[in-house]
Amino acid sequence: MGNKVKSIILISGPLMFLVLFSLYLQIAVLSDPKGFTSWLSQFGPFVILVYILIQSLTIIIAPIGGFFIQVAMLTLFPPAFAFTIIYLVVTPLYLVNFLIARKFGRPLVIRLVGRKALEKVDHMAKDMGVSTLLILKLFQGMYFDYISYAVGLTQIPFKTFAIINVLTGIPGILINYYILSRFENLTVGIVVWVVFAYVLLGFSIWLNHLLKKHKKF
Repeated sequence: MGNKVKSIILISGPLMFLVLFSLYLQIAVLSDPKGFTSWLSQFGPFVILVYILIQSLTIIIAPIGGFFIQVAMLTLFPPAFAFTIIYLVVTPLYLVNFLIARKFGRPLVIRLVGRKALEKVDHMAKDMGVSTLLILKLFQGMYFDYISYAVGLTQIPFKTFAIINVLTGIPGILINYYILSRFENLTVGIVVWVVFAYVLLGFSIWLNHLLKKHKKF
């Protein structure tokens, strides 16, 4: 067996296992969300560690999607505590994505996020400046796992990305907390939260297009 084939197996094997495992988790959550939350709560004080492991998997392998584990956290804990934990976990993971893209380049990023998904965010990252990155971070937080990879393939300095990633994530979390805290029913709050996120997504795409059109980066 050649070295190239061995390298492919070493990379693809673990990734395939993680993807299948994450799909199993998502199917379990969708089919029995209360059961999953109950299973998660059985870890007691280690539930945060379990959350960190699953959330890390869903952000580094972006197509998996980690919304289900965040919903589970919001079910287990008060919104203020849950969103604080989510922020403290996802923020450094976006830095990891950036560094993976910067060090290993497009071939590995395509393996992690998929060619089509990367192409969708490439046009946003093209000729990116500070203002564009601010807009994407503030208004497209739920897709920032993809965006963090795309930015890592640009000339944006790591320090600039890190500062914007850390600071701009704070108002996003505060907005999410404000929305969910307005509703006594968690399900209704989550639905409104998701709808609002898509509204912000559309607004950010329009604003980003406007900035590029007038070349104000």
